[in-house]
Amino acid sequence: YWEYLGILDKINLVSYDKEHFQTIILPDLKIDLPSGIYNLEKKIIEIFPDERQKINSYIKKIVEIRKSFVYFNKNHIGDLDKEHESFEMSINQYLDSLNMSEKLKSVLLSQSFLYGIPPDETPLGTHSIFFNALYSSTYDIQGGGDALIRALVDSFKENGGEILFKKCVKSINLKDKKIIGVETSDDGFYESDGIVSDINPSSTLDLFNENIFRPSFTERIKSLQNTTPHFGGYFTATNDLSKYDYDTIYIPFEDVNEIYKNPVSGFSKDFFLYFTIPTSRLGKTEKNFIIETICTDEYTNYMKWETSKTGKRPDDYYEFKTEILNKIENKLNDIMPETKGNIDYREGSTPLTNRDFTKSPQGSIYGVKHNMDQMRIPVRARTKLDNFYFTGQSLIFPGIVGVTITSFVTCSDILGQEYMFNRIDGLL
Repeated sequence: YWEYLGILDKINLVSYDKEHFQTIILPDLKIDLPSGIYNLEKKIIEIFPDERQKINSYIKKIVEIRKSFVYFNKNHIGDLDKEHESFEMSINQYLDSLNMSEKLKSVLLSQSFLYGIPPDETPLGTHSIFFNALYSSTYDIQGGGDALIRALVDSFKENGGEILFKKCVKSINLKDKKIIGVETSDDGFYESDGIVSDINPSSTLDLFNENIFRPSFTERIKSLQNTTPHFGGYFTATNDLSKYDYDTIYIPFEDVNEIYKNPVSGFSKDFFLYFTIPTSRLGKTEKNFIIETICTDEYTNYMKWETSKTGKRPDDYYEFKTEILNKIENKLNDIMPETKGNIDYREGSTPLTNRDFTKSPQGSIYGVKHNMDQMRIPVRARTKLDNFYFTGQSLIFPGIVGVTITSFVTCSDILGQEYMFNRIDGLL
């Protein structure tokens, strides 16, 4: 897909250490995991030899499910019935059906933060796609997300696209039930007879200047649950952290579902923490090592400041943020003792930050929650309004892999799936 989009030759992929891609820290287990589905299978069997058959069954199942999704296969072959079937059981239910130990379940479910849904609610199909993607392609991008964005922008412009900044859309205007353009907050107006919206579907519906959709559709979109918010922590350290060239997931609970009930902004003694040190793989920025962290959070803990704006929030908000950064820094010091006294800069982003920058209701990290109930009737790209489409992380799957796939699903709804696959394969 990236090759077709013209961005693969504009970025530099850097491989993780394939023998040690990730470290998972659980209450009484610390495990270093390799990349590659079958390398992972072998490693987990070494740690849980009595559950070999269960692990074999699990790996076989998630590989089989991935093959059901037509957009995840290079040959464009899938099985729609099996794809739909994979949304009828939660990943937790499936692992329980194998009678797995709680400890092994925790290892296999530790990546649930990548889609922001508790395992109790996560469809087996959703987990399978993410697990396959995560362990099958363990690469970083030189320059990080910025480099990916620059590559997309360059390719977009090469194909005749134009990007307008500081043009916040105030309304989508209709006339005779047809799109005529968008009005921006600076009183600008841009004519258009078609729109593709990648912001949250609920936020998108708020932009229409009239009620164009059926009340049942609007009510359903407005009632959709969103994924968990998060707190992002960003630190720099002056000492050498190059040995930490892998990602770390810290889960202080026996049950992974608990990470969503113990937000970092709450009163729990412990909390979930994911961190990575990209400069250990990609090279230092000046003299410092950058540490990026993610913690699950809860929007209600910030509601007293929800009418404030980024950069203009009251002092007690920043004091609250400082308390959370202190908690995260202390936890980093516990896991990486070398950082103690050597962190010279830190900043944090809260659910309010994410809400204001991405228009995601309540600062949801991945948009609409792709849980079992909502995936039975998912948000579709095509709508009843001519030339109006949804796309982005709220449709099928979130994350870089998810939105890449979703963009092609949206284009297939506009141009036809066979046409899109032929374009991708270079047949047109």
